[in-house]
Amino acid sequence: MTASRLRLACALLAAGAGCSSASLAARRSLPPPPASADRAGAPEAGGAGPAHATGRDPDAASRNREARVAVETASSLVGRRSLTVGGVDWGAGCTALVRVSMARAGHPLPPAVTDAAGLHAWAERRGALRAGRRLEPGDVVFLADRPGGAPAHAGLVARADPDGTAVVLHRVARGVARVRLNLAWPTRTNDPATGRLVNDTLYVGRQAVPAGNLVVGVADLFGRS
Repeated sequence: MTASRLRLACALLAAGAGCSSASLAARRSLPPPPASADRAGAPEAGGAGPAHATGRDPDAASRNREARVAVETASSLVGRRSLTVGGVDWGAGCTALVRVSMARAGHPLPPAVTDAAGLHAWAERRGALRAGRRLEPGDVVFLADRPGGAPAHAGLVARADPDGTAVVLHRVARGVARVRLNLAWPTRTNDPATGRLVNDTLYVGRQAVPAGNLVVGVADLFGRS
């Protein structure tokens, strides 16, 4: 089967919002992704949000509820180019997807934060950037146009599997899509032990790069916005 290619370059808005105009495309390998971008609007199996909290930590429970709303908002837009929710047009860039998801979860971002670089800088000032290779639903992932580059794209973690592979919702050229990545194996497309696909292949120009190798930051914005 010929692998499909997914454009990962977001359209620039007139006001300068959205992703970098540099070209970044994705190719998926077998087995197929959890819910193919061809299945526009398909819900995540079992729900895209994080697991229910135990109730012992009110802050964790609150974060989980808010993250679930953000993820459900972004998931409802899969396959759509227009990011219009509740009668409001949030724009066409990947940062707009994060903005509408956070707003619906009760954590609106500052109006001046309109692109991935600005969002990354704001998260850093707020102390929201975090280290580690484990992602959580609701985390914001920042990707560059080349390994080690500046933040140029932003996506929202919809699901994190036990092996660390995360499904990230991202606004690409043909609409909101799911991109799989794993920070424990950033330079590999497959787990060397099991062969399981852990990183979708992204193309920077003509160079194929595992998605995890383009991640340049992770932020938890809940409780800090």
